[in-house]
Amino acid sequence: MSTVEPDEKQTKDDDKSSDIFIWVDVQHKFLADTFDQLLISPDRKHISRCLYLAHKIQHACQDNSMGLLAVLQLNRNPRNQYVKELYAAVLCELIGRQIGMRPSARLLLLCAAMTQDIGMLDLQEDRLDKQATGLTEGQRRQIQKHPLNGLKILEQAGVKDSVWLSAVEQHHERLDGKGYPQALSGDQISQAARILALADIYVAMARPRGDRPALLPRDAMKKIFHSRGEHIDADLAKALISVLGTQPPGSWVRLANNEIAVVIRRSDIPAFPIVGSVISSQGEHLERAIIRDTSDRSFTMVEMVKAPFHFNLGALLCVLWAKISD
Repeated sequence: MSTVEPDEKQTKDDDKSSDIFIWVDVQHKFLADTFDQLLISPDRKHISRCLYLAHKIQHACQDNSMGLLAVLQLNRNPRNQYVKELYAAVLCELIGRQIGMRPSARLLLLCAAMTQDIGMLDLQEDRLDKQATGLTEGQRRQIQKHPLNGLKILEQAGVKDSVWLSAVEQHHERLDGKGYPQALSGDQISQAARILALADIYVAMARPRGDRPALLPRDAMKKIFHSRGEHIDADLAKALISVLGTQPPGSWVRLANNEIAVVIRRSDIPAFPIVGSVISSQGEHLERAIIRDTSDRSFTMVEMVKAPFHFNLGALLCVLWAKISD
């Protein structure tokens, strides 16, 4: 029997590529280390790490945006407390690209997304996202000050870019003037801040907190859609829907044949994504995911569901999206 030798270039490319779940974990560790260094000594050297990571995210989004969105939606590793920032950065890149924002401006917006909460990292390190009770008055005051505190840290570190600084300072302002810290409204809020605010709102709803479970992605999208024009920019809300589709990557769905599947990517028909079934119609754990086209009536999506238990779920999911080259 003849054998086919692997293509040498392909082998080298594979050696330089990472499983997308591992890639996200590596970037998360890099970001966590960057935060540690910034808090000890805010200077331009540490800020350059943010720019380096922003470049990597931009490149990864060009190659595998659907995979990144899915993995960040699926990521529930308790060690990854800064996944929210990475997720928001990816959304900012994709929304910015959707509306025609220049790559250089998007790069600074990504940096803002990753450093949006740098003014309250001590609260995050106390696992605020795991706190089962409501905020204390002291926590509430600290949260409302964190955009300005973050601005000061970034300025001390040598950041002078208006896109980056305005986005961090204003990402909790709202169009109707009911945000904080300065109750800005309408055109007083920069475009970068509006994009980051939208990404932050979506990610906050789509990921669990200690005092509430995560919303199903479609429910989070509905809330944003109903808030458009009030405190969320209506055009940006449309751009977000264009980026994510009606069933965002990483969503779990039940199909017409009773299989449980994860959304892999959009198809040519936006309402009917490509999914991977991991639980059979009889409730059995599949050894490998079965790719389904939901435009086929047999595999139409019936409802969105919570993540299922599967004894080997990680191994099934990691092969559904292409690796990311470093």
